[in-house]
Formats: sequence, C-alpha cells, structure tokens
Amino acid sequence: MKNILRFSFLFTLLLSFKMQAQIIVTVTNVSAPGLCDGVAYVDTNNLVTGANLMWMQGNTVIQNGGYMVTNLCAGQYNLIFSGGGFTSTSTFTIGTNTSNPCAGLMSYCTTTPTSAPNVCDGSISVLAVGGMAPYTYQWPNISGIWSGSTINNLCTGTYSVTVIDANGCTTNSSGTVIVDSNAMNPCFGFNGNISSTNATGASACDGTATLTINGGTGPYSMVWSNGSTVQNQINLCVGTYSVTVYDNNQCSFTASTTIGNSSTNIDSVIVIGNLAAGANVIGTLSSSWMYNCTIDLGALDTAYLVSASFGNTMFTQDSLFTTWYLVDTNGNFMYVNYNYYVPFGTTGLYNLILQLYCPIKSQPVYYNIISVFNLAEAGIENNHLTDMSVYPNPVQQELTVGNVTSTYDFTILNMDGKMILNGTVSPSNAHINTSTLSNGSYFIVLKNTQNAFTFRLIK
Repeated sequence: MKNILRFSFLFTLLLSFKMQAQIIVTVTNVSAPGLCDGVAYVDTNNLVTGANLMWMQGNTVIQNGGYMVTNLCAGQYNLIFSGGGFTSTSTFTIGTNTSNPCAGLMSYCTTTPTSAPNVCDGSISVLAVGGMAPYTYQWPNISGIWSGSTINNLCTGTYSVTVIDANGCTTNSSGTVIVDSNAMNPCFGFNGNISSTNATGASACDGTATLTINGGTGPYSMVWSNGSTVQNQINLCVGTYSVTVYDNNQCSFTASTTIGNSSTNIDSVIVIGNLAAGANVIGTLSSSWMYNCTIDLGALDTAYLVSASFGNTMFTQDSLFTTWYLVDTNGNFMYVNYNYYVPFGTTGLYNLILQLYCPIKSQPVYYNIISVFNLAEAGIENNHLTDMSVYPNPVQQELTVGNVTSTYDFTILNMDGKMILNGTVSPSNAHINTSTLSNGSYFIVLKNTQNAFTFRLIK
C-alpha cells in the first residue's frame, strides 16, 4: 500500500512538471508592415526552477536563454523549453498591426482681415499636413463651388473647410475673418510734426514753432507746455516746448521741439556720434531734453542704443520704444528709455538723437547722443499681427510657421530668456527642426515682425 501511495505521489509531481512545461508565449505584433519591432516573452511564474529557453525561427536559433526576445519581424517562431526532466515546444506567431492611414492628417487655417467693416476683401488659406497628397478642399458654407486651398473676397465671419487626402481621410478646420484693426481704430493716422526757428540771441525770445497736423477728425484742440492753446507759436525763448493735440474723437498725439540760440556757438552742446547723411536717410528724430544726473555726463565713456521696437497693439504702432546704455569713466552706468513718435509707414534709415542735461555734475550741461538706426528693423514693416501662427503646439520634431510671405530671421529662447536656436524661415521652407531641443516651453521671436509665440516641446 505504501508503494502504491509513493507511486501516485511521484506521478502527480511529474504531471505537475509536465503541465508547467506548457509555456504560454505573449507577443506584441510589429507596428507596421516591413518593421521588425515585434516582442515575445513568457511569464517566469510558470517556469520550473532551472528551466532553459531557446528561441528559434525555423531551424535557426535567434536567442539562447532569456525570458524575452525583441526586434522580431512578422512570422512564425518556436520556443523550446527544457526543465524538470521534460522538453516541450511552444509555437507562436508575430503578426502585423495595420497602420491607420488617417493618422497625422491635420489642417490649419490662416486669415487676412477685411480693409473695412462693410468691405468683403478678406481671405482664408488652409494648410494640410500629414496624410497623403493630393488634397481636395470642401468649403460647405461658401456659395458656389470652391476646391482650392485659398478663398478670397470674403466678408467678416467664420468659415469652415474639410480637407480630404488621397486615401479618403478627412480633417476639418475653420478660420475667422475680422476687420483690420487699423480700420477699426479711429485714431489711426492721426499725427503731426513741428518745424521751428531758433531765437536770435540768448535772451531774445523771437523763436517760432509751426505745428502741422495730419489725419484725425477736426476740429482740433491743443495745449502747449507753455500754456498756449493756439496751433503756431511765436516769441519763444530758448528751451524745449511740447504740445498735445486732440481731435474731435478725443484721439491725441504729442510732439516737441527745441528752440536754440542761433547767435551762440554750439560748443555748449557735446555731440556723441555722427549724423548720417545721404539719399538713404529719411530724417532725424530727437528726444525732448531730459534731466538726468545718474552718472557724470562730463566723464561719459560709452553711450549707445541698446534696443528699439514698435508697439505691439494697433494703438502703439507709431511709437518707437528705445533703450540707451551710458557708462562714465568711473564705471557708473545707467539705462535711459525714450519713446519717439514715428509717422506710420515712414520706415527707413533715421538719425535718432537722445538729448540729456545735468547742471549739477557735468559741464557743459547739454549732450546729444546720436545713433543711426533703420526703422525697418524695429518691425513696423511686415508685422502680420493677425495672420501669422506656429503649429503644431505642442510640437515633437518640427515646428511650422504659418503664412510666411518673405524671409524672416527667427530666434528661439528658453523661459529664462537664453537663446537656444536661431535661423531663417521663408515661403519655400517655413519649417524649423526642433528635434535637438529638450522637452519644455519656449519662445519663438520672428525678426522684422511683432510676432512672438510660446510653444511646448513634448517628445
């Protein structure tokens, strides 16, 4: 009886080993035809101690040992198991996952505004990416038949488009046509300038200032810094005068001029820098006289223009925001900010003059600091405030700048303001390779425009 029980126990133990030797292989198919990224593995909990695994395809050993094998192409494989006195073979197949032909198909709309509220001269362009070309375009809320990627002569409103690629995949996007912000701004184009004549002597108050007003809606009102409310000034003494002008819509601008002394030598004014001359120079923009004794101007060592940029709203496009840097021979430094008024559209080469005085520390007390600057570099031309874009956002490998109409320099900065990448984009190549960047958030600034965008990189 004991022998029978012992035989029954051994038979059960061996049967248990044999059952454990039937190995179940878990597989992951290749992700697309032609790729070899399949995986096969076994659950180690079902293996007996000291088991040996041999992975084979046909009669070829592709891996001896190990609980997982990778980089498998589509096909049939065998796993030979040895352990506990038993050997078994498990057959498994790596299949092919059919890729989605519609994955990655996207479309983006860019718009141009109408020139006035009741004028239908706006447009929308759609850009399709991904999928398979050629693309066809359906504009369901446009009367008539439209099949192109751009539609013109649009009134204000929102328009949708369906893009269909060669595989029949579809993607939808929309764009909104608005009125040009300049057309909606009653103050747009309202500006002026002052021409003046100097006094004939240091104590002679016979200078003049003639104010010219452009644009706006009359009647006009004005207030000069000397309290006068008439347009043109006479009997002015030596000094700086400014005027603020209002039109009937309560739009305003400010201009200034300096009345000098034509009978005295200009050696009382120190000039730093040289005025540019020639046909390429449009004019000279001077600041008002500014009192500043932060450093000893009489010991001025270095002075230059740091930055100049136009405002980024429809109300500040005629304001040139400048920052100047000055250092004296004692190592003291200061930054001076000044906003120049520039009539809209008059871009080109200008002489910028910063006028400072300090009667306490410096003799002589007046200083003209000159910088020759091309206003086109400040972004008043080609500013595309409404129709430029970057996509996709977040980005993985390649960032695209939408509606690029000419060549622009770009700079990519991290959130600390450090330049990470720079280059150019153009209508023929509006793509930026971001694969070298690390995950995170960045700024992209397009030179000669007022566009700066934030985007995220996720790999």
